[in-house]
Amino acid sequence: MFAEHTELRQITIQGTTLTLELNEQVFAPSKNGSFYANTLQIHPGDRVIDIGTGSGVLAIYAALQGGQVCATDIEAEAVELATKNCALNKVQADIRQGSLFSDFSGTFDVIAANLPNEIVPPVYADKLGKHAAETFDGGEKGNKFILELLEISKKYMHANSRLYLPVHSLTDYHEVLQAALSQYQVRLLALANLPAKEFVQQHLDYYLAMNEQGIIKIFKKGDQWHTHGYVYEVMLAS
Repeated sequence: MFAEHTELRQITIQGTTLTLELNEQVFAPSKNGSFYANTLQIHPGDRVIDIGTGSGVLAIYAALQGGQVCATDIEAEAVELATKNCALNKVQADIRQGSLFSDFSGTFDVIAANLPNEIVPPVYADKLGKHAAETFDGGEKGNKFILELLEISKKYMHANSRLYLPVHSLTDYHEVLQAALSQYQVRLLALANLPAKEFVQQHLDYYLAMNEQGIIKIFKKGDQWHTHGYVYEVMLAS
């Protein structure tokens, strides 16, 4: 069931405006997510999969561009909400519960996956509770799900498939890049300085220690801590 508190929000991606119903049970679109969404290139007729769809924002955007859209999420609440938001925006997508590609088969022209991509302090994750923390906790190194995606995606790609890979410097991002470069052709599409989330400031010593070791990268601009965000286009090695 949905949480009692819901809201309608309009979001614009590359000039296309969507209307989303949001609730407290499903992670809402963020600045990091908007940065990622604005790099996606969807052509009419593309077979697209949106992995970790959440509220359905990327799936809906892809459908509005003429894509034939599949989507997955591990949470039943997200599948239900994304399905509802597709109807709200008068588009169709095949949305299924499951991790990564779930039970979909065949190859995709576009793979989008805005997955948890941050290191979250264990003490903070425990405070939030397992369910809430899983919406953005990428594991001990922050890159668990991204590395799994890179490992499995090859079987769902053809020679011209495009995997849009988000890489965030609040993870062990060097390990992600090494994994991508060792298996694929990789091209940088976009980079940005993104405001760090509130929990970074709340646990600053934890992050500064990793920053000093070169595992992550955070930096201060004025009174605000920031991180680096990157999006890469990943294709099969020729």
